[in-house]
Amino acid sequence: MKKIYTLALLSAFVAGNAIAGPGMHNNHNNDMNTVTITTMVEPVVDAIVTVEQIPMMRDNQNVVMTGYIVENLGDEMYVFQDSTGAINVEIEPVILGEMVIVPNTKMKIKGEIDKGQNGEPDVIEVDYITTM
Repeated sequence: MKKIYTLALLSAFVAGNAIAGPGMHNNHNNDMNTVTITTMVEPVVDAIVTVEQIPMMRDNQNVVMTGYIVENLGDEMYVFQDSTGAINVEIEPVILGEMVIVPNTKMKIKGEIDKGQNGEPDVIEVDYITTM
């Protein structure tokens, strides 16, 4: 029974090395085989981005912005404004919770850029919002 268990474990290890795909590397150190798995992780965004910078950024990029929500456009859409301009933001009711938006209250939002298609303007899909 011990031989079967050892053989099964060895087979699994060899098969694992044989199917190493993109992002996986076989490192041979002396007689030791190890598999290193590398993944791409988007860095946490800490720097504040301005409305003016959004057109130069890529689609689906995470951003943090500070400014004011100055208008409710309806259907979860609002106008967010900082000292450099204004952009539409989409805030689902579950994100807002019980928060009341007042135009003269400074807000910090974290979200993702949704690049417009066919001439539509860029939008920020808000994941988190708080007052400052």
